[in-house]
Amino acid sequence: MIPYEKGSEVSDMGETPEAELEELREKVEELENRSRDGESRVEMEAYDLKVRISSEDATVEELTSLASDEIEMLTQRALIGEYQELEEQSLHGRLFGGE
Repeated sequence: MIPYEKGSEVSDMGETPEAELEELREKVEELENRSRDGESRVEMEAYDLKVRISSEDATVEELTSLASDEIEMLTQRALIGEYQELEEQSLHGRLFGGE
């Protein structure tokens, strides 16, 4: 339970602390229901790469760690591929006098 002081000022959103507290409780309950109902899901993006992962057994933290490692590996591979392509273009230009 989130503590609050009764009679405290109205927030920037125009809601009383009691209303904000109730809204937070509803959000927490919704998230708990989602996690109880089945699978955890994580989606990460870096540049034009995207990793989506889900599991009924793993926690969100475990999935986040796994997805983070995977996106890092994919990013490294993509950068290596781009560097190799640039080197080939440069070498081709030197050998054949092209661009």
